[in-house]
Amino acid sequence: MAFGTKSGGIGVIDRFKTGWTLTKDSFSVIRHHPKLMVFPLLAGISSFFFFLIFFVPLLIANLVGSGLEYIVLFALYFVTTFFSTYFSAALVYGANEAFHGREPGLRDSMKAINGRLGPIVVWSAIAATVSIIIKSLEESDNPIASILGTLFAVGWSIMTFFIVPVIVFEDVSVTSMFKKSGSTFKDTWGETIGAGFGISLISVLIGIGLVAIALVISVPVAAVFPGPGIVLGIMLVGGAFVMAYLLNQTVWGIAKTALYVYAREGEQPEEFENFDFESLGGRAEKPAEPGGQTTGGIKAD
Repeated sequence: MAFGTKSGGIGVIDRFKTGWTLTKDSFSVIRHHPKLMVFPLLAGISSFFFFLIFFVPLLIANLVGSGLEYIVLFALYFVTTFFSTYFSAALVYGANEAFHGREPGLRDSMKAINGRLGPIVVWSAIAATVSIIIKSLEESDNPIASILGTLFAVGWSIMTFFIVPVIVFEDVSVTSMFKKSGSTFKDTWGETIGAGFGISLISVLIGIGLVAIALVISVPVAAVFPGPGIVLGIMLVGGAFVMAYLLNQTVWGIAKTALYVYAREGEQPEEFENFDFESLGGRAEKPAEPGGQTTGGIKAD
């Protein structure tokens, strides 16, 4: 069942307010389960690792040309999307465990997602292909193609915004996978955008605070010991940016999970007692389970 079916609906301002509340409640989940930030960390490390591996092959492919660069790019996009989606799916699973009062174990979450490798592989291949198409359009000398590429990229981002929760909780066909994600975004656009503003604002404020603390610590040290002080400052400031990034990604994963899961069931977690899920409407009675009765594959169209 879809969101937003409650009679009369809610206004735009109210939807942004609920998005902000969703953001604050999502941060409370992190306070109780900080280990969830490990998943975005693993996703970031894996992406960085593969970018290093493919750096030289990309340089060679760009020199050779003849379309070889697109083959290498596809391989890079595929592996980075696969591992990013895998760890994001583990975060979604872990968040759902936390919603139901269970401890979100790292190994247990990843073990549960191992049953969803089929859909993740399919999604990674499709996402890599679309990324190549968008890149070729945006880099085209034809201004119309470039504009179409930008518009396509925006539409693609919207349509696939909830793709990870869909992969975790649904046993759907390839086409339905995108329809489900797109329809969820359409029905929750206000809460989603409102949460986006809230998450970005809080993450920036936290980042600024952490950078300020890093400077307060490192500047006096640098005044006495210039070399070590500068190294310490770089490490602390870098760590502040990494922490802000991890918070941003973790809260986004939790917020997406909350919006998606509560389209399917009515139980409200303690951390989200301030959030009025009734305003979203359309709750289903089916509890959120990873992949339903799936064995890890994805239906053919």
